[in-house]
Amino acid sequence: MKKKIKKKNVLVSIGIVIILFITAIIVIINVFFAKKDLNTKKLVDESVYIYYSDEKFDYTGNLTLNREGNITSLLLDKQQTKLYNEPIYYAKKEGLILPVHYSVCFPQSSGRQNKVSYYTELIKTHDDYFLVHDGLNYKLNHDFLFDGKDYYIFVDDADVQFSNQHVSITPFSFVNYVYDSHELYIYNYQDDKLSHYDNVTDDVIVTNDYYKVNLSADSIIINGKDKLLMKNFDYLKKLK
Repeated sequence: MKKKIKKKNVLVSIGIVIILFITAIIVIINVFFAKKDLNTKKLVDESVYIYYSDEKFDYTGNLTLNREGNITSLLLDKQQTKLYNEPIYYAKKEGLILPVHYSVCFPQSSGRQNKVSYYTELIKTHDDYFLVHDGLNYKLNHDFLFDGKDYYIFVDDADVQFSNQHVSITPFSFVNYVYDSHELYIYNYQDDKLSHYDNVTDDVIVTNDYYKVNLSADSIIINGKDKLLMKNFDYLKKLK
């Protein structure tokens, strides 16, 4: 009798172990595919374009954005293109996709910054601009985006000042100032035109009625004082 009870307990223990093992495998598989979904974005029958330096590249068809580690790639017809920090613009509608983490800066809140995830979209609805991603639908109010390195994306008309020159930009435009090489790239969205300037050693300032940003110092000027922008997004709270 005791042997039967002992055998029964052993079988129950083995059954529990098997159930726990199967459950663990199911959890691991679900986590794997959930993470894969977060790292993949599919664009069906879509047209986008990206500016690399001063050259424009168009991509049309069924596109897949894939992120492995800190690298985002674009896949089209089995050809893979490595992406950097350049925004991915929709060709048929007003909007863009961020290929990497960016921060959104709020000049009217003392330059506060929040982190926004890769694949976040910046879209225009009527006359308003929204950051949209995975449940996020945040309306911007004279704010701008910064990648922590060289790229700034603006949703207001602004004036770019450098070396006694002034260049006007419209919403959805970006400005990329590479401090080490003193190269300046200004993309004006309305004209779909990118201008390249060499040997820009003076401060590059973007200004309008709502803010003044020093791209050479990566700072926002508030009440006449420079406030450095945060470049390490690990210290920023995620935008909600």
